[in-house]
Amino acid sequence: MLADGIIQPLASPWSAPVVMVPKKDGKLCFCIDYRKLNAVTKRDQYPLQCNDDLLSATENVKYYATLDITWGYWNLGIAEIDCPKTAFATHEGLYKFICMPFGLINAPAIFQRLMDCVK
Repeated sequence: MLADGIIQPLASPWSAPVVMVPKKDGKLCFCIDYRKLNAVTKRDQYPLQCNDDLLSATENVKYYATLDITWGYWNLGIAEIDCPKTAFATHEGLYKFICMPFGLINAPAIFQRLMDCVK
């Protein structure tokens, strides 16, 4: 993530622990435990769309297109003032995200709002 410009080193009063979670295939998944940050975050109540509604909206559509948004969150920037809040600690030091990390309580609502603007 550092080489890809997704994170940067920093000094911050904020810090979340890194947790390595095993996947079904036995590989480890890098996760950050943002529960304490999420507990003090004001929730964004933007509604997420229901899959049934999305599917029914495509009944009379003639053309379909797909977008690969696998790394979609990492395409959303974070305000510079909020970047230190995304800090996480590793054995190599403290880092911050400069784009939207997974695990923040408002990330799904922010991403949905963006997708609603695109459609």
